Amino acid sequence: MQDKTIFITGGTDGIGRATALTLAQQGMRVVIAGRNTAKGMAVCQQLQKQSQNPEIHYIPLNLASFTSVREAAGRFSQDFNRLDVLINNAGVFSSKLRLTKDGFEWHFGINHLGHFLLTHLLKPLLLNTPAPRVVNVSSVAHYHGKINFDNLRGECGPAAFSGLEAYAQSKLAILLFTRELARREKRIVTNALHPGVVRTRFGNKYSNWGLSLFWHFWKPFMCHPQRGAKTSLYLATAPETEGVSGAFFDEQQRQRDLGAMAGNDMLACKLWKESCRMTGIGS
Repeated sequence: MQDKTIFITGGTDGIGRATALTLAQQGMRVVIAGRNTAKGMAVCQQLQKQSQNPEIHYIPLNLASFTSVREAAGRFSQDFNRLDVLINNAGVFSSKLRLTKDGFEWHFGINHLGHFLLTHLLKPLLLNTPAPRVVNVSSVAHYHGKINFDNLRGECGPAAFSGLEAYAQSKLAILLFTRELARREKRIVTNALHPGVVRTRFGNKYSNWGLSLFWHFWKPFMCHPQRGAKTSLYLATAPETEGVSGAFFDEQQRQRDLGAMAGNDMLACKLWKESCRMTGIGS
């Protein structure tokens, strides 16, 4: 794996940063992406020092903007001649209704559509390598999700909004995307995972005071980001997962059954077509 190039979204913090560090320590070329350029460059230098690996790079990426996603994919394609593993790690949670720059509900737009578009744009590079992989960070929250095609732009308004429901919907969308990509692109090994409940700022950034307080008090009982990165690393590098695609793994690197909605082939196909339309790409 030492000659391989790996791209990680949300690689400047939490699970993504822990994943990047381990891969860099194994001698791989690692490209991390995040919104804050100053932070991204600083983390890049820190990871280089920690891993003693100069092949760590940063690309600006705001998944809430299709323009930014296209720019990031274009820059990656210009700077690197291969992509062996794409780890769609970044994710958000908000208690309030927020919209992306393209007018989509925040969770759906960032967690799913941004990664859907990025994966599509980088697919030619993936298919140009001998054993490409896509790793999607989802959640056991997908078991409680459903796709409401009539409210993906927040049409129902703030009063009807539930952050937990929107988050579950986005994580279900990631599972459906994982399965459909695995079905359509047999050469790309594509899997999704639940990282566990990880000790990050994820639950504090955009939560209401109640959820933020709950997250704060439970942090000591959550797992360290390095532990939360284990399944991402497993799916990105383990030889035994080469023949497994379209599956869901837990924080113990065990394959888990999909929720009923995630196993719905017609729903997966419909979401794929709608996602193509929403992001402006061909099916």
